[in-house]
Amino acid sequence: MKNYIFDGHKLMYHPGRVNEYLEKGDSFPMYMEISPMGKCCHRCIFCAYDFIGYPDRKLETGRLLKFIEEAAGCGVRSVLFAGEGEPLLHPDIEHFIRHSWENGIDAGVFSNGQLLKRELSEKILPFLTFIRFSFNGGTRDNYSLIHGVKPAVFDRVVKNIETAANLKHRKKLGVDIGAQYVLLPENIKFLPGAVRTLKDAGIDYLAIKPFVQQSMRQSYRMNGKMPATEINRALNASEGLSDDKFRVIARREAFGKYGERKYARCFGTSFISALNSAGDIASCLPYWDREDFVFGNIYRNSFREIWCGKKRKAIKKHIENNLDAACCPPNCRPHAVNEFLWEIKKPSVRHLNFI
Repeated sequence: MKNYIFDGHKLMYHPGRVNEYLEKGDSFPMYMEISPMGKCCHRCIFCAYDFIGYPDRKLETGRLLKFIEEAAGCGVRSVLFAGEGEPLLHPDIEHFIRHSWENGIDAGVFSNGQLLKRELSEKILPFLTFIRFSFNGGTRDNYSLIHGVKPAVFDRVVKNIETAANLKHRKKLGVDIGAQYVLLPENIKFLPGAVRTLKDAGIDYLAIKPFVQQSMRQSYRMNGKMPATEINRALNASEGLSDDKFRVIARREAFGKYGERKYARCFGTSFISALNSAGDIASCLPYWDREDFVFGNIYRNSFREIWCGKKRKAIKKHIENNLDAACCPPNCRPHAVNEFLWEIKKPSVRHLNFI
């Protein structure tokens, strides 16, 4: 059984980079989330970026290809094509994925799957580490409600997922094919149906996570908390459908410790960053549309110039010394990294030399 980590971190496998940060106080990021497109073909009710307005913009192909080379030269090890829009809407997404692979960068994609037809699957799956589908409804009508699309899109997405999974197995590709289900009051009772549909489609795993309020500007609000007993019952039933070929991963720590933090400051922005569809590099996803957290723009400067520039250094200093992490969205992307780094920099254990 493959071991996936969704609520933890993997910095322990990169001691050299961690040591660089501890000695120098900074490092180039290991992971970046890149948003090739601003617009999206779905209108998910829980979308974290609906307040941006789904801008009809995309990263310029030549500049992004060059940026991937710059990132590789600075030690970026992985990129996730996702962001505020649907990445497969970009007409050159296949070139970005392959170019990442050719430059030694692991590439992943987070997609709603509607546009992943057979021809595109054949072009991108051999060069991906993983592809994860946002799949948040258990029936045609429930999927339509959650994703803001016509019910027929459900059938199209399921067919595309099946095609991708069959291609993986037929060609014995190393790519992991998974899905993610954001658990909401509107879809919790439909979860078993989604699990069975995805299992039958032949994917490797389904991760179930809680809704995260990324910003108070996003439209969706949960009407009260779902009872813990109801959540546990749904998660238990779903995990019971796992077997040696398909795994359901209930992110119980994310549910049980939602919003809990053991750290007061964020150090994770030295390891994780984000590039939006306007070309802005920002500290992290929740702040990538706020100028005071934007390091620079790739249409004006190279990645190295931005990362080593005065503005980023000033923002980094503010984040690590003044910004109260309790004010940040819960369960953020650098959360587990921050807990790890906080413990190293400010140990809670006594007598450290008695190893």
